Amino acid sequence: MFINTVWAVVLLVLLAVSPAVAQTKSNAPQTKSITIGNFEYLGSAIRANSDGTTGVVSSYKLNLDASAVTVDPISFGNVIFVVKGSSLSSQQGGFPIITTGPGCGQSGIPLPAPPCSLLALGGEEGFVLPACATIGTNQTLVQNCVSVALQLVSTTGKNFSFQLLDGETFCTNGITNIFVLAGNNQAALDPQCDVNNFCKGASVPVVLRALPIQNCSLRAAS
Repeated sequence: MFINTVWAVVLLVLLAVSPAVAQTKSNAPQTKSITIGNFEYLGSAIRANSDGTTGVVSSYKLNLDASAVTVDPISFGNVIFVVKGSSLSSQQGGFPIITTGPGCGQSGIPLPAPPCSLLALGGEEGFVLPACATIGTNQTLVQNCVSVALQLVSTTGKNFSFQLLDGETFCTNGITNIFVLAGNNQAALDPQCDVNNFCKGASVPVVLRALPIQNCSLRAAS
């Protein structure tokens, strides 16, 4: 009789715990991450400055397109390029909202609007961002950036969610950091340029990582 009572208590405990376990499982994201584009260091080029000297201009590009994974375009309140400690943002450029939709969600673009692409330039004269190369001997370019970075900031700066094509609600961080890094045995980023300075570029995918859905629900309620 005592043994039966003990097992009855254990069974009741398990029954009491199981709904909580089931709830935890249901809150876990089914989709762990989504890719919504890519971030590139396109390379650098030598150009003439206004004072007759020569300088280097580097190109950094963000491509966004979430149409293959989300119901609606994803909106960001700010997109920030970061190179050698200097930064340039979409808000500085006068764009309060950037989306993954055609034309980056901007009005006034003739239809059909092209996919969203943001190009940032860096250099010595007239640029906010620095270049990622210097001029070496025989007018060759010497790459000198170990990394370039990008920040995607939600419209509130907090965790946010949106719907995927399969109906799942996807919760992700309010700020996502993306880095293009020099590889092993590389002193700097290699944009893979040929002798004519045509470059393939160095790039990484733009990936949003999933959070448990309650991380967005709690943020929305606060």
